[in-house]
Amino acid sequence: MKDVVISGTGIVSSLGLERGEYRDNMLVGKLAIDPAPWADPESPTAWISRVHGFNAGDWMEPHVEDGTDLYSQFLIAAAVQAVADAGIEEPDPMRTAVVMGTSMAGVKTLTGAQAKFEQEGPSAVPRKVHIQAWANMAAGQVAMRWQLHGPLLSVCTACASSLDAIGIAARMIESGMADVAIAGGADTGLLPILYHSQVAYGMASATAIPEQVSRPFDVDRVGLLEGEGAGVVVLESRKSARSRGMTPRASVRGYASLADSYHPSSPEPTGKWEALAMRRAIEEADLPEGASSVDALVAHATGTQAGDSAEISAINDVFASDGSAPPLVTSIKGHIGHTAGAAGVMALIAALESAEVGKFMPTVGCKSVDPAARFPIVTGAAADVEIGTLQVNSFGFGGQDASMVLTRPVGEGAE
Repeated sequence: MKDVVISGTGIVSSLGLERGEYRDNMLVGKLAIDPAPWADPESPTAWISRVHGFNAGDWMEPHVEDGTDLYSQFLIAAAVQAVADAGIEEPDPMRTAVVMGTSMAGVKTLTGAQAKFEQEGPSAVPRKVHIQAWANMAAGQVAMRWQLHGPLLSVCTACASSLDAIGIAARMIESGMADVAIAGGADTGLLPILYHSQVAYGMASATAIPEQVSRPFDVDRVGLLEGEGAGVVVLESRKSARSRGMTPRASVRGYASLADSYHPSSPEPTGKWEALAMRRAIEEADLPEGASSVDALVAHATGTQAGDSAEISAINDVFASDGSAPPLVTSIKGHIGHTAGAAGVMALIAALESAEVGKFMPTVGCKSVDPAARFPIVTGAAADVEIGTLQVNSFGFGGQDASMVLTRPVGEGAE
């Protein structure tokens, strides 16, 4: 894949509501964490990473706000930013695709409506539950924003959703189905029932020390921090970007998605299928020196024992077993928690934004690196590094393994 480029990005996150703030807070290693609303305020042991200061009215008309769940509102805001960043005033309605991913979709709407029904009866159930909660509605609202009539698709592959959405959108452009695609993902599942389920399942740990909640790749990692947010990128054919006089920000070179098919929530322990996804993305990218060309990798790395162990094995296998020079590796889950269906695109944007200023963000929460890792993990402070090729991993429940390779800088004549 050589002719699909990224021309714009947009973000709504617990580290900021625009890409510059998001990048800067990533690079200084800021931890965005709050006591959960359901935690004991005197001695909290439940934590979340939540978006602050978001006002839907800044991004959409009142009737759109009224008819959307928060996850859709986040996604609309990120899409507006991305389209503006790409310098597109009016997307071509017939040649622009919309592909969006989510894991939980409108779960807040559904749980809120259920509570009203139980407390007040059928007459209290809001009449717009369906159009707010359904998983395709965020993508639909983005298409309606610009009156687009190209391909419209919603993807649900758990925590790989947004990276798969970008990969599918890139394939659409590569095949000629569209010239431009607005792609990404969002999730807003910060709810007590989900949190308590995660604790009971062993995915999260109740602790009074916020800095110990999410520790990707740390030998003492205990589980994940639940987060929320949205990210969107604008993809174009290189021809489309050139016709607008646009210098692309990156090129999508390789993408792979496959089934782990091992367990509903745990990865295959050796990481062999995750490694295969990474290898396939690298192979499609057709890099000059293969895996050794990858300068930096944003790992999925949620901070769970099983998840990080499998990914460490996969990264070792891809980069260390054959003598390839391993890339710098980091995870953003220590900064903003696990944003579920938005995790992949938020990692991609963080990587791209940091690379553009010659830095690579640290792995917040990682103090004692797991000795099994045979690759350098960025800890403490951001690394000063020139990044020409970067890779992003996104792995999800149900055995969803996705990986993507990007190259930069790009422009006229760039490969």
